[in-house]
Amino acid sequence: MKEPRFHYTIDIVNNLASIERLYGQLSSEDLRPSILLKLTQENQILATHYSTSIEGNPLSPQDVTNIILNDTIPVTKSEKEVKNYFSVLTTIFGLARKKEPLTTSLTLRLHKELMKGIDKESGVFRNSGVFVGHKTKTEIVIKHNPPFHTKAEIEKALEDLFAWVQDQGNLHPIICAGILHHQFVYIHPFFDGNGRLARILTTYFLLLKHYEVAKYFILDDYYDIDRTQYSDMLHKADNGDETKWLAYFLEGISHSLQAALARINELKNSSIDEITGEKRVLVTNREEEVLQILLEKKAIKTNDIQDQLQVTRQQAHQLLSSLVTKGLVKKFGITKSSYYKLVKTT
Repeated sequence: MKEPRFHYTIDIVNNLASIERLYGQLSSEDLRPSILLKLTQENQILATHYSTSIEGNPLSPQDVTNIILNDTIPVTKSEKEVKNYFSVLTTIFGLARKKEPLTTSLTLRLHKELMKGIDKESGVFRNSGVFVGHKTKTEIVIKHNPPFHTKAEIEKALEDLFAWVQDQGNLHPIICAGILHHQFVYIHPFFDGNGRLARILTTYFLLLKHYEVAKYFILDDYYDIDRTQYSDMLHKADNGDETKWLAYFLEGISHSLQAALARINELKNSSIDEITGEKRVLVTNREEEVLQILLEKKAIKTNDIQDQLQVTRQQAHQLLSSLVTKGLVKKFGITKSSYYKLVKTT
Protein backbone atom coordinates (compact mmCIF):
# COMPACT_ATOMS: atom_id res chain seq x y z
CA MET A 1 0.00 0.00 0.00
CA LYS A 2 1.04 3.60 -0.43
CA GLU A 3 2.48 5.18 2.69
CA PRO A 4 -0.43 7.04 4.36
CA ARG A 5 -0.02 10.81 4.53
CA PHE A 6 -0.87 12.89 7.58
CA HIS A 7 0.71 15.60 9.67
CA TYR A 8 0.59 16.23 13.40
CA THR A 9 -1.77 19.08 14.20
CA ILE A 10 -2.39 20.68 17.59
CA ASP A 11 -5.67 18.75 17.83
CA ILE A 12 -3.98 15.40 17.12
CA VAL A 13 -1.17 16.01 19.62
CA ASN A 14 -3.57 17.24 22.33
CA ASN A 15 -5.94 14.32 21.81
CA LEU A 16 -3.09 11.78 21.95
CA ALA A 17 -1.95 13.30 25.25
CA SER A 18 -5.53 13.27 26.55
CA ILE A 19 -6.01 9.62 25.54
CA GLU A 20 -2.85 8.48 27.32
CA ARG A 21 -3.74 10.46 30.46
CA LEU A 22 -7.35 9.21 30.57
CA TYR A 23 -6.42 5.61 29.76
CA GLY A 24 -3.77 5.73 32.48
CA GLN A 25 -6.44 6.83 34.96
CA LEU A 26 -8.76 4.04 33.87
CA SER A 27 -6.19 1.27 34.00
CA SER A 28 -5.00 2.37 37.45
CA GLU A 29 -8.50 2.15 38.94
CA ASP A 30 -8.59 -0.52 41.64
CA LEU A 31 -12.05 -1.80 40.77
CA ARG A 32 -13.94 -4.47 42.66
CA PRO A 33 -14.61 -7.52 40.47
CA SER A 34 -18.38 -6.95 40.45
CA ILE A 35 -17.95 -3.40 39.12
CA LEU A 36 -15.42 -4.47 36.49
CA LEU A 37 -17.71 -7.27 35.31
CA LYS A 38 -20.70 -4.95 35.09
CA LEU A 39 -18.70 -2.31 33.21
CA THR A 40 -17.34 -4.86 30.71
CA GLN A 41 -20.77 -6.39 30.08
CA GLU A 42 -22.35 -2.97 29.62
CA ASN A 43 -19.62 -1.86 27.22
CA GLN A 44 -19.93 -4.97 25.05
CA ILE A 45 -23.68 -4.47 24.80
CA LEU A 46 -23.37 -0.73 24.10
CA ALA A 47 -20.67 -1.30 21.47
CA THR A 48 -23.04 -3.75 19.78
CA HIS A 49 -25.90 -1.26 19.89
CA TYR A 50 -23.94 1.74 18.63
CA SER A 51 -22.03 -0.05 15.87
CA THR A 52 -25.18 -1.60 14.41
CA SER A 53 -27.14 1.62 14.94
CA ILE A 54 -24.61 3.52 12.82
CA GLU A 55 -25.57 1.25 9.92
CA GLY A 56 -29.30 1.92 10.44
CA ASN A 57 -30.31 -0.84 12.87
CA PRO A 58 -33.45 0.47 14.64
CA LEU A 59 -33.18 -1.56 17.87
CA SER A 60 -32.86 0.43 21.11
CA PRO A 61 -30.19 -0.24 23.75
CA GLN A 62 -32.84 -2.03 25.83
CA ASP A 63 -33.84 -4.19 22.85
CA VAL A 64 -30.20 -5.11 22.28
CA THR A 65 -29.73 -5.93 25.96
CA ASN A 66 -32.78 -8.21 25.96
CA ILE A 67 -31.66 -10.05 22.82
CA ILE A 68 -28.16 -10.65 24.16
CA LEU A 69 -28.81 -11.41 27.82
CA ASN A 70 -31.97 -13.45 27.32
CA ASP A 71 -30.29 -15.66 24.71
CA THR A 72 -33.33 -15.35 22.44
CA ILE A 73 -33.15 -16.81 18.94
CA PRO A 74 -32.90 -13.89 16.48
CA VAL A 75 -35.67 -13.79 13.88
CA THR A 76 -35.52 -10.45 12.08
CA LYS A 77 -32.52 -9.08 10.20
CA SER A 78 -32.04 -6.41 12.90
CA GLU A 79 -31.96 -9.05 15.63
CA LYS A 80 -29.49 -11.18 13.67
CA GLU A 81 -27.22 -8.17 13.14
CA VAL A 82 -27.13 -7.54 16.89
CA LYS A 83 -26.64 -11.17 17.87
CA ASN A 84 -23.89 -11.65 15.28
CA TYR A 85 -22.05 -8.47 16.21
CA PHE A 86 -22.00 -9.37 19.89
CA SER A 87 -20.77 -12.86 19.00
CA VAL A 88 -17.88 -11.47 16.94
CA LEU A 89 -17.05 -8.91 19.60
CA THR A 90 -16.71 -11.63 22.24
CA THR A 91 -14.76 -13.85 19.82
CA ILE A 92 -11.99 -11.30 19.33
CA PHE A 93 -11.17 -11.15 23.04
CA GLY A 94 -10.21 -14.81 22.99
CA LEU A 95 -8.23 -14.30 19.78
CA ALA A 96 -6.37 -11.35 21.30
CA ARG A 97 -5.38 -13.44 24.31
CA LYS A 98 -3.85 -15.95 21.89
CA LYS A 99 -2.26 -13.03 19.98
CA GLU A 100 -3.61 -14.25 16.65
CA PRO A 101 -2.27 -11.85 14.00
CA LEU A 102 -4.42 -9.66 11.78
CA THR A 103 -4.74 -11.51 8.46
CA THR A 104 -7.06 -11.87 5.49
CA SER A 105 -8.11 -15.34 6.67
CA LEU A 106 -9.09 -13.91 10.07
CA THR A 107 -10.99 -11.14 8.29
CA LEU A 108 -12.99 -13.69 6.29
CA ARG A 109 -13.76 -15.73 9.41
CA LEU A 110 -15.02 -12.70 11.29
CA HIS A 111 -17.08 -11.48 8.34
CA LYS A 112 -18.70 -14.89 7.99
CA GLU A 113 -19.71 -14.81 11.66
CA LEU A 114 -20.80 -11.17 11.42
CA MET A 115 -23.08 -11.74 8.42
CA LYS A 116 -24.35 -15.23 9.30
CA GLY A 117 -27.96 -15.59 8.16
CA ILE A 118 -27.94 -12.08 6.69
CA ASP A 119 -25.76 -12.12 3.57
CA LYS A 120 -25.25 -15.08 1.20
CA GLU A 121 -21.81 -13.64 0.39
CA SER A 122 -20.65 -13.82 4.01
CA GLY A 123 -16.98 -14.69 4.41
CA VAL A 124 -16.20 -14.04 0.73
CA PHE A 125 -14.41 -11.04 -0.77
CA ARG A 126 -16.44 -9.34 -3.49
CA ASN A 127 -15.34 -9.96 -7.07
CA SER A 128 -17.15 -7.16 -8.89
CA GLY A 129 -17.68 -3.42 -8.73
CA VAL A 130 -19.61 -1.61 -6.02
CA PHE A 131 -20.04 1.98 -4.91
CA VAL A 132 -21.04 3.75 -1.71
CA GLY A 133 -23.76 6.34 -2.15
CA HIS A 134 -27.50 6.95 -2.26
CA LYS A 135 -30.30 7.63 -4.67
CA THR A 136 -32.26 10.87 -4.92
CA LYS A 137 -35.38 11.45 -7.02
CA THR A 138 -33.26 12.59 -9.93
CA GLU A 139 -29.81 11.01 -9.60
CA ILE A 140 -27.47 8.54 -7.94
CA VAL A 141 -25.01 10.31 -5.63
CA ILE A 142 -21.72 8.39 -5.40
CA LYS A 143 -19.86 9.08 -2.15
CA HIS A 144 -17.10 6.51 -2.61
CA ASN A 145 -15.96 4.32 -5.46
CA PRO A 146 -13.53 1.73 -4.00
CA PRO A 147 -10.18 1.38 -5.78
CA PHE A 148 -10.33 -2.41 -6.36
CA HIS A 149 -13.05 -4.59 -7.88
CA THR A 150 -11.59 -8.10 -8.07
CA LYS A 151 -11.08 -10.62 -5.29
CA ALA A 152 -7.34 -10.89 -6.04
CA GLU A 153 -6.81 -7.11 -5.89
CA ILE A 154 -8.81 -6.77 -2.68
CA GLU A 155 -6.95 -9.62 -0.96
CA LYS A 156 -3.57 -8.15 -1.95
CA ALA A 157 -4.60 -4.68 -0.73
CA LEU A 158 -5.65 -6.07 2.65
CA GLU A 159 -2.47 -8.12 2.99
CA ASP A 160 -0.45 -4.96 2.37
CA LEU A 161 -2.56 -3.00 4.86
CA PHE A 162 -2.22 -5.59 7.63
CA ALA A 163 1.51 -5.94 7.02
CA TRP A 164 1.87 -2.15 7.23
CA VAL A 165 -0.03 -1.64 10.51
CA GLN A 166 1.79 -4.51 12.19
CA ASP A 167 5.20 -3.16 11.16
CA GLN A 168 4.84 0.34 12.62
CA GLY A 169 6.95 0.08 15.74
CA ASN A 170 7.68 3.81 15.86
CA LEU A 171 4.19 5.09 15.08
CA HIS A 172 1.72 5.49 17.94
CA PRO A 173 -0.69 2.49 17.92
CA ILE A 174 -3.73 4.80 18.16
CA ILE A 175 -2.61 6.52 14.95
CA CYS A 176 -2.15 3.09 13.31
CA ALA A 177 -5.63 2.08 14.47
CA GLY A 178 -7.14 5.17 12.88
CA ILE A 179 -5.38 4.51 9.57
CA LEU A 180 -6.45 0.85 9.67
CA HIS A 181 -10.05 1.93 10.24
CA HIS A 182 -10.10 4.30 7.26
CA GLN A 183 -8.12 2.11 4.88
CA PHE A 184 -10.36 -0.91 5.48
CA VAL A 185 -13.47 1.14 4.70
CA TYR A 186 -11.66 2.66 1.69
CA ILE A 187 -10.84 -0.79 0.26
CA HIS A 188 -14.46 -1.87 0.99
CA PRO A 189 -13.71 -5.60 0.60
CA PHE A 190 -17.28 -6.90 0.98
CA PHE A 191 -20.69 -6.05 -0.44
CA ASP A 192 -22.09 -5.54 3.07
CA GLY A 193 -20.81 -5.29 6.63
CA ASN A 194 -17.69 -3.21 5.88
CA GLY A 195 -18.36 -0.51 8.48
CA ARG A 196 -19.15 -2.95 11.27
CA LEU A 197 -16.12 -5.10 10.45
CA ALA A 198 -13.86 -2.02 10.25
CA ARG A 199 -14.84 -1.13 13.81
CA ILE A 200 -14.38 -4.76 14.95
CA LEU A 201 -10.89 -4.96 13.40
CA THR A 202 -9.93 -1.58 14.86
CA THR A 203 -10.99 -2.84 18.29
CA TYR A 204 -9.03 -6.05 17.73
CA PHE A 205 -5.89 -4.18 16.69
CA LEU A 206 -6.07 -2.04 19.85
CA LEU A 207 -6.51 -5.18 21.96
CA LEU A 208 -3.36 -6.59 20.38
CA LYS A 209 -1.62 -3.35 21.35
CA HIS A 210 -2.81 -3.78 24.97
CA TYR A 211 -5.57 -1.16 24.94
CA GLU A 212 -8.38 -2.97 26.71
CA VAL A 213 -11.30 -1.84 24.61
CA ALA A 214 -14.71 -2.89 26.04
CA LYS A 215 -13.17 -3.66 29.43
CA TYR A 216 -12.79 0.08 30.00
CA PHE A 217 -14.24 1.93 27.00
CA ILE A 218 -15.80 1.58 23.53
CA LEU A 219 -15.14 3.18 20.15
CA ASP A 220 -18.58 3.36 18.61
CA ASP A 221 -20.66 5.70 20.76
CA TYR A 222 -19.03 8.87 19.42
CA TYR A 223 -19.67 7.95 15.79
CA ASP A 224 -23.37 7.37 16.45
CA ILE A 225 -23.83 10.93 17.76
CA ASP A 226 -23.65 12.19 14.17
CA ARG A 227 -23.49 9.38 11.63
CA THR A 228 -23.27 11.75 8.68
CA GLN A 229 -20.24 13.47 10.18
CA TYR A 230 -18.63 10.07 10.84
CA SER A 231 -19.10 9.07 7.19
CA ASP A 232 -17.97 12.46 5.90
CA MET A 233 -14.82 12.46 8.03
CA LEU A 234 -13.94 8.94 6.93
CA HIS A 235 -14.24 9.81 3.25
CA LYS A 236 -12.29 13.05 3.63
CA ALA A 237 -9.24 10.77 3.85
CA ASP A 238 -10.01 9.10 0.52
CA ASN A 239 -7.86 11.71 -1.22
CA GLY A 240 -4.80 10.30 0.55
CA ASP A 241 -4.49 12.76 3.46
CA GLU A 242 -5.52 11.13 6.75
CA THR A 243 -5.04 14.24 8.93
CA LYS A 244 -8.64 15.39 9.41
CA TRP A 245 -9.91 11.85 9.86
CA LEU A 246 -7.26 11.08 12.47
CA ALA A 247 -8.09 14.23 14.43
CA TYR A 248 -11.75 13.16 14.50
CA PHE A 249 -10.88 9.53 15.32
CA LEU A 250 -8.70 10.56 18.27
CA GLU A 251 -11.33 13.02 19.51
CA GLY A 252 -13.81 10.13 19.56
CA ILE A 253 -11.55 7.91 21.68
CA SER A 254 -10.92 10.75 24.11
CA HIS A 255 -14.68 11.31 24.37
CA SER A 256 -15.28 7.60 25.09
CA LEU A 257 -12.59 7.48 27.76
CA GLN A 258 -14.09 10.48 29.56
CA ALA A 259 -17.49 8.81 29.48
CA ALA A 260 -15.95 5.59 30.85
CA LEU A 261 -14.40 7.40 33.82
CA ALA A 262 -17.74 9.04 34.60
CA ARG A 263 -19.49 5.65 34.45
CA ILE A 264 -16.89 4.06 36.74
CA ASN A 265 -17.42 6.80 39.34
CA GLU A 266 -21.17 6.27 39.06
CA LEU A 267 -20.84 2.52 39.56
CA LYS A 268 -18.45 2.90 42.48
CA ASN A 269 -20.77 5.31 44.25
CA SER A 270 -23.97 3.37 43.59
CA SER A 271 -22.60 -0.09 44.32
CA ILE A 272 -20.62 0.38 47.50
CA ASP A 273 -23.53 -0.47 49.79
CA GLU A 274 -24.80 -3.31 47.60
CA ILE A 275 -21.60 -5.35 47.56
CA THR A 276 -21.01 -7.03 50.89
CA GLY A 277 -19.18 -9.94 52.43
CA GLU A 278 -17.08 -12.12 50.17
CA LYS A 279 -18.00 -10.07 47.09
CA ARG A 280 -15.65 -7.39 48.34
CA VAL A 281 -12.69 -9.79 48.17
CA LEU A 282 -10.42 -8.98 45.26
CA VAL A 283 -9.79 -11.78 42.80
CA THR A 284 -6.37 -13.13 41.94
CA ASN A 285 -4.83 -12.65 38.50
CA ARG A 286 -5.70 -16.25 37.61
CA GLU A 287 -9.30 -15.78 38.76
CA GLU A 288 -9.50 -12.63 36.66
CA GLU A 289 -8.58 -14.74 33.62
CA VAL A 290 -11.40 -17.16 34.44
CA LEU A 291 -13.88 -14.27 34.70
CA GLN A 292 -12.76 -12.98 31.31
CA ILE A 293 -13.32 -16.42 29.76
CA LEU A 294 -16.79 -16.48 31.31
CA LEU A 295 -17.56 -13.06 29.85
CA GLU A 296 -16.75 -14.41 26.42
CA LYS A 297 -18.38 -17.83 26.66
CA LYS A 298 -21.24 -17.07 29.09
CA ALA A 299 -21.10 -20.66 30.42
CA ILE A 300 -18.07 -22.89 30.96
CA LYS A 301 -17.11 -26.29 32.30
CA THR A 302 -14.02 -27.19 34.28
CA ASN A 303 -12.27 -28.58 31.20
CA ASP A 304 -12.70 -25.21 29.44
CA ILE A 305 -10.48 -23.65 32.12
CA GLN A 306 -8.04 -26.55 31.85
CA ASP A 307 -7.69 -26.06 28.10
CA GLN A 308 -7.52 -22.27 27.98
CA LEU A 309 -5.31 -21.67 31.03
CA GLN A 310 -3.23 -24.84 30.66
CA VAL A 311 -3.82 -25.94 34.26
CA THR A 312 -4.73 -29.28 35.87
CA ARG A 313 -8.36 -30.26 36.45
CA GLN A 314 -7.85 -29.81 40.19
CA GLN A 315 -6.46 -26.29 39.70
CA ALA A 316 -9.34 -25.39 37.39
CA HIS A 317 -11.84 -26.69 39.95
CA GLN A 318 -10.18 -24.66 42.73
CA LEU A 319 -10.31 -21.46 40.66
CA LEU A 320 -14.00 -21.92 39.91
CA SER A 321 -14.84 -22.91 43.48
CA SER A 322 -13.11 -19.80 44.80
CA LEU A 323 -15.16 -17.59 42.49
CA VAL A 324 -18.35 -19.37 43.58
CA THR A 325 -17.42 -18.69 47.22
CA LYS A 326 -16.85 -15.01 46.41
CA GLY A 327 -20.32 -14.77 44.93
CA LEU A 328 -19.16 -13.91 41.42
CA VAL A 329 -19.89 -17.25 39.75
CA LYS A 330 -22.75 -19.74 40.13
CA LYS A 331 -22.50 -23.50 39.63
CA PHE A 332 -25.29 -25.38 37.86
CA GLY A 333 -25.62 -29.17 38.26
CA ILE A 334 -23.73 -31.62 40.47
CA THR A 335 -22.45 -34.22 38.02
CA LYS A 336 -19.53 -34.19 35.59
CA SER A 337 -21.78 -32.25 33.21
CA SER A 338 -22.06 -29.31 35.63
CA TYR A 339 -21.23 -25.84 34.34
CA TYR A 340 -20.63 -22.33 35.65
CA LYS A 341 -22.08 -18.92 34.78
CA LEU A 342 -21.47 -15.39 36.01
CA VAL A 343 -23.75 -14.10 38.73
CA LYS A 344 -25.74 -11.28 37.12
CA THR A 345 -24.99 -7.89 38.63
CA THR A 346 -27.64 -5.22 39.01
